[in-house]
Amino acid sequence: MEIFGHKITPFLISVVSVLAATAIILVTTFSCAGNKLNFQASFYFVCYAAEDNVVSAGSISGAVSNYGGAGYILSHGGKYYVTVSCYYTQKDAATVCTGLKNRGLDCQVLEIKTGDYQFNSPSGKRNAELYTGNFNTLLSLSTLAYECANALDTGSMGQNEAKAVIRDVESGVNGLLSANADNCFTQPLKNVLGECTDAANGYIYSKNLRRLQIAAADVIINVKLY
Repeated sequence: MEIFGHKITPFLISVVSVLAATAIILVTTFSCAGNKLNFQASFYFVCYAAEDNVVSAGSISGAVSNYGGAGYILSHGGKYYVTVSCYYTQKDAATVCTGLKNRGLDCQVLEIKTGDYQFNSPSGKRNAELYTGNFNTLLSLSTLAYECANALDTGSMGQNEAKAVIRDVESGVNGLLSANADNCFTQPLKNVLGECTDAANGYIYSKNLRRLQIAAADVIINVKLY
């Protein structure tokens, strides 16, 4: 079966369901009061190492990537975490972490929950609706990359489909950039575009999509609103 020229597969159906569910959930998780914007999302990162500086983390990142992990360096709480993968429930992350430990990788689960974002300039609050839309879209794109990574792992998705997903993520980020040409999201979005380019370069593995997933989540976690 095809719709608008696209073949409908179980994977595509699952992605549409995920995005629809995300949109419904996020309607109830945003509020703006005073000088703060509240946006709630939960991420559970399986990490191989936590370093005090980005140089040390970078020296480990390649080894994690060679092992099959994302290798993306995530900054949080003054440390730099070398990530293997990211999940949306603690149970999923703990299961993967235990499996990796059984294979000799000393991993940990890093839980990050977003909440209040402080506006750092008077214009920030005026952009609250735009910023909330950014968060919604980035979470959906991150989830899309996650679902694609899982499909590659199970063999239910091929290279052409994976490349199409990366193009869809890239298109979504470019759409955000057109609406955020000169604000706090501009450079972080450009960083995600760079990850899209890297992910599409050559043969696509699930780790490439997981890295892209985490890059989008990184913006949600670390952006400073102004």
